[in-house]
Amino acid sequence: MSNRCIKSWGALFPVLAMASWLVMPQIGCCDGFLAPRAPLPLLVRARLGDTPVTLAQRYMKDASKGWMIAEYNNKSVFSAGEAVLIPKRAFRWGGLHPDGIQAVPVLAYEDIGGDSRQNQRLSRAAFRDQMQWLTTHGFSAVGPNQLVDFMAFTGQLPRQAALVTADTDSLSFYELAAPTLREFGLTATIFIAADNIGRNGAMTWDQIRQLHKEGFTIGCRGRNGRSLIRQKKGQSFQANFNWIASELRQAKQKIEAELGEPCRYLAYPEGRSNRLVAAMAAKLGFSAAFNRLPGSTPFFGDRFSIHRNRIDLSMAPDQLGKRLTTTMTMDLSR
Repeated sequence: MSNRCIKSWGALFPVLAMASWLVMPQIGCCDGFLAPRAPLPLLVRARLGDTPVTLAQRYMKDASKGWMIAEYNNKSVFSAGEAVLIPKRAFRWGGLHPDGIQAVPVLAYEDIGGDSRQNQRLSRAAFRDQMQWLTTHGFSAVGPNQLVDFMAFTGQLPRQAALVTADTDSLSFYELAAPTLREFGLTATIFIAADNIGRNGAMTWDQIRQLHKEGFTIGCRGRNGRSLIRQKKGQSFQANFNWIASELRQAKQKIEAELGEPCRYLAYPEGRSNRLVAAMAAKLGFSAAFNRLPGSTPFFGDRFSIHRNRIDLSMAPDQLGKRLTTTMTMDLSR
């Protein structure tokens, strides 16, 4: 074996070793041999007019999993009587595929307003153009629960998966952005500052509950959205530690009290964090936390430093596409 080949496999080995270690509990091992436990796919015959969505609803009890049937069969159109395989579980762990490793882009919006640039809000028309671009180019909007399952090797995502997030409490999101997302069948995660809800120009808790009922994920960005990494001059480490804990705990508890279920996701206020804030988020029971550093997230990414791509006023839909990296290619020729 050449030195070049040895070096290539040496670079690849950590990723493959991690993937193998994570998959092993799922497939089992017996007497030194792998003993697959995964259930075999169900073989069915398509009916007249069947689509991946109708098949997923009939056999998987979840129409949203139609993409799994399309991907497993490598086609999305079926004729009457055609044999179709229905996967009974995830089959592409960690997004590993011949082209490389799947990476999930996260879009970070701040606010959506009217059509004027004077208020520094992305216009509703521009937001609609971007959501239309996503659906036209085959992207599926997923939630943070799905992303965390993907990272934990307990779930699978569409090849063109993306998260849409917004750091806002503004009433304009409820009135302008949410209807646009509904129009295209998309969902989003809204990171709210708990103490801002109900104030002038902000959403009410009833509106937050309505969005949550419709499938929007409600996350937290602290009590008032101000950065948690700015230590006051002369403030002791213990005092700063207690302040960070109080800010996150109170915000999390308030959201949970209003929604009646755990608040699992944090967007670091102003998109900034450090090791102390990240550790505190984990300690208080958040499942993941998001920053505003550009990039996409593979399965082995840090759950408490998930990257998000900030979308600004000047970004056209085609420029948006350049931010959405969905594959980390691996070059084995070096």
